[in-house]
Amino acid sequence: MGRPPNPEARAALLHQAAAYVLQHGLNGLSLRPLAAALGVSARLLLYHFGSKEHLVTEVLAAVAAQQQTLLGSLEAGTDPLARFDALWARLTSPEFMPFLRSLLEVELRAMDGDGAYRQFARGTMQAWLGLVTAHLAAPTPAAANFVLAALTGLLLDRFSTRDDERTQLAFEALRDALHTGGLL
Repeated sequence: MGRPPNPEARAALLHQAAAYVLQHGLNGLSLRPLAAALGVSARLLLYHFGSKEHLVTEVLAAVAAQQQTLLGSLEAGTDPLARFDALWARLTSPEFMPFLRSLLEVELRAMDGDGAYRQFARGTMQAWLGLVTAHLAAPTPAAANFVLAALTGLLLDRFSTRDDERTQLAFEALRDALHTGGLL
């Protein structure tokens, strides 16, 4: 009978694998290059996680937890416009870009019909809806979905085109419209 997995070693590998995915993305992720980057064998990864699919599921959960920590550390000021500006500043920060890329990769895989990715995308969207709802003055599910869709579109546009000025102006127009409409 083999030795049971070491929880500390497993946790360290998970942390390193999450950092790898944030740096390199999910596209083309395979065990051998990941293991080489972590300085271990693919067999050791399988020993600790059972399968590549299980490893990816746990890595995505770790990435989501890190993302929520980063978003959860926003200051909760009383001025709704300032809070919304702070949210946008965090979402567009260089430190957030790897999280956004990972989320978009998951959404694309979910669109291709991968059930595990779809489940993860649903969970992540629920967390984002909660975040958006917390920034709205009149939070209804429809309003939160609307604002989340607008922010997601602006973020995708910003990070894919690198047109910071145009997308910043678009964000400001969105913010002002939400304020005028009583949502902020």
